[in-house]
Amino acid sequence: MWKKAMNKITIALLLLCMVSANTPKVFADTNIKTAEGFLLEMGEKQVTVEEYDGSVRTFPFNSYYILRIDTLNAEPSDFKPGMEVYLELKNNKVTYLEGYSTVAPGHIPEGSKIRFGTIKKIDRDQLIVKLDNGQEETYFTNSGTILLKDGLKVPLSSLYEGDKVKLYFDEIDTKMISRMAVQGKSVEVKGLYKGKLALADVIKKELTLTDLKIFRNGGWENVGSSKTISYDERSPIHIGGQRISPEKLKYYKDNTVYLAVKDYFSTDRVESMVLKNQSESVYTDRIEDINWYGNSMELEVSHKNLTFNEGTIIIKNGRLSDISALDPGMDVFVVGDDSAGSMAANIVYVYNEGINNSNIGQFYIYEGRLDAVFRNSRNSLMLKDFAYLNNNSWEAFSTSKELFYDEDTVIYDLDERRIISSEEFYYGDYAVDEDSNYARENNLEDRYVYAYTDGDRVVAIMVQKNRDSLLKLRVTSGVALEAPENHKWTGWRIHIANAADWSSRKDQWMARKDSFYLTLEDAIIIKNGQIITSDQLKQNDRLYIIRDDLKAKVIIVK
Repeated sequence: MWKKAMNKITIALLLLCMVSANTPKVFADTNIKTAEGFLLEMGEKQVTVEEYDGSVRTFPFNSYYILRIDTLNAEPSDFKPGMEVYLELKNNKVTYLEGYSTVAPGHIPEGSKIRFGTIKKIDRDQLIVKLDNGQEETYFTNSGTILLKDGLKVPLSSLYEGDKVKLYFDEIDTKMISRMAVQGKSVEVKGLYKGKLALADVIKKELTLTDLKIFRNGGWENVGSSKTISYDERSPIHIGGQRISPEKLKYYKDNTVYLAVKDYFSTDRVESMVLKNQSESVYTDRIEDINWYGNSMELEVSHKNLTFNEGTIIIKNGRLSDISALDPGMDVFVVGDDSAGSMAANIVYVYNEGINNSNIGQFYIYEGRLDAVFRNSRNSLMLKDFAYLNNNSWEAFSTSKELFYDEDTVIYDLDERRIISSEEFYYGDYAVDEDSNYARENNLEDRYVYAYTDGDRVVAIMVQKNRDSLLKLRVTSGVALEAPENHKWTGWRIHIANAADWSSRKDQWMARKDSFYLTLEDAIIIKNGQIITSDQLKQNDRLYIIRDDLKAKVIIVK
């Protein structure tokens, strides 16, 4: 009897093993993050794969997933049984699935290899990009790399850390970018909000907030009693450095929340969200030191130490940025969360702005007296008693400076309020010998200029009869609160908010507590290396401004 029972158990175990070996298993090991092997079946909601070790497993798809074949975007119908595949998993669900054809691609059609991601760091011709699948890769640009923004070709110096980009390559194994498209206004933070969570509708993917405030002019400004804002289920939500799912938001009713909101097809949408854990503390300060090993920073004036984490909302150059975008010396607005004696940073808003977006650009602003204009094999001009903007402060020289111009240089005569040709510039009375009889008889003097240059090449120049006092000129960064208006008394003007003035004495950006109107009639306005008119400015444009009191002289649209 005992032998018969053992034989029956043995046979049952053998049959169970045979069934198990031929039955696909739903993968449940939470420690495995990737899988690869041969595709057996591609379904609408799941994929079955025979891994290289012979195991057959079925993986369900995540609510959001990426499908690629040989790095190109693909549809489910493009995947064929027998194709080798690579999968990336999150919570045991497929977030990324790439298939490989039997033909080694080697050479591919121009621009057919594509990558999507966010620029994490810029170092001249080197870009560190966080891809949509979570990986970080380093790519390179050269003089032939084309950059498109809003469908227009713009210089590589227009790139910012935090930009979302689509990268094109001409060879399968190259890191050299042939073409790059950057999203326009949709990558910029439209508003930074604070409110109380009244309702989280998981079905409609909407949040209703009460006691709503917006970050403006260095603090929180009331904007209304309630507001409903949509969110994307992929947008990160954190509390105390821990990520939570949208389904759990219902348990945080009446909690204070901070939202970074972007424009999504003309509607507001939450891009990142942090819930207050304990109590709020606010600092307007400068970063003195960063401890990358301890994920913390020390503020210079308040001497506060704050930790940062994956949930910290960091806004730099108007964009959501990575922690790596922070540096000692940055002037910041910080919202801290005091918990159990330690302070965590929920928000870090960076005030710092400059002429150049990164070290790709070598743009300068000069001011000076126009001493001579030459027209030869290489057109040039000489500035005398000039100054240039160095780290937001004017540095003056009593010597001369030679700059070069060409047929693409935009030359604006402020007194006549018109753009003139390079020929008019050369033959006009813009630089004269003031000791000559001709100059004395016609009461002529050298003109004064503001020049915006790429290295020593003049991109745009504004010429005027009277010189402005450098002591009165102020460097300001700010955001256009509204579109410009042609006011009946002042002419074109624009309303500026979230402004900060550069203090040369303190060597830092000083946040303003008010909004103000800036007149544009005496200004040269530059966008993507081109002069634009006042009416071409737009609401929410970020501006780098040189102004004489409330009169703009030079505006660079960032």
